[in-house]
Formats: sequence, C-alpha cells, structure tokens
Amino acid sequence: MPFGRRRQETLFDPTKVDLVAEASDGAVELVIVADSPWTGSDAQLSSLQEKVQSYVSYALDGGLSTSHPEVAGRPWRILVHSQVGEPDERTQQVLAGVADRLPTYGGSLTVRSDI
Repeated sequence: MPFGRRRQETLFDPTKVDLVAEASDGAVELVIVADSPWTGSDAQLSSLQEKVQSYVSYALDGGLSTSHPEVAGRPWRILVHSQVGEPDERTQQVLAGVADRLPTYGGSLTVRSDI
C-alpha cells in the first residue's frame, strides 16, 4: 500500500437487495452480503442500519411480494452473510439490537460467517 493512501472502506448500499432466497424451513431470506472487512466504524454501521431498514421496508411495504409473489405470506428473515469472518464487537452489538426489534415487525435476523 503506498504511503499516505488509506484503503477506502466499503459501505452497504441501502438501495439494493443483495439476494432473496428460500431457506430449507420455507422462510424467505433477505440476504445482506458482507464481503469487506468489518471495521465497526460509524460510517459502516450507519450504512448497515440503513440497509436493514430498507430490507424491513421491502418486506413490509409490498416490494417483496410484488417482486416474488410466490413467497407472499411466508415468514421472513434478514440473513447477514459474512464472507470475511465474524463481525467486530461493535457491529455484533448493533446486530443484536436489531435482532431484538425485528420480531415486532414479523421478521428475524441471523448472522452467518463462512470463516
């Protein structure tokens, strides 16, 4: 890495649904793909929270059932699929708080790491 240059942090795009999948239990999974290192920075956490809010709106406001009418009425969950290991401590705390609130909206949150 050249001296004086900082690696640009990758943030989550709240305007894009990364993946919609059907889980083995029949639930619909709205997948957030995390393929950059977890930093726990304010910017990364803010973009992750915006992405989660977008997914909740997508599930509740009809976007999901419009795009995928075959899954209408099924239970749904947000799956944070980390391809870079477990989230850092700060991010884990934020995700735990989100997971506690999502059942109020009829969903749930799971984190899965490939490493």
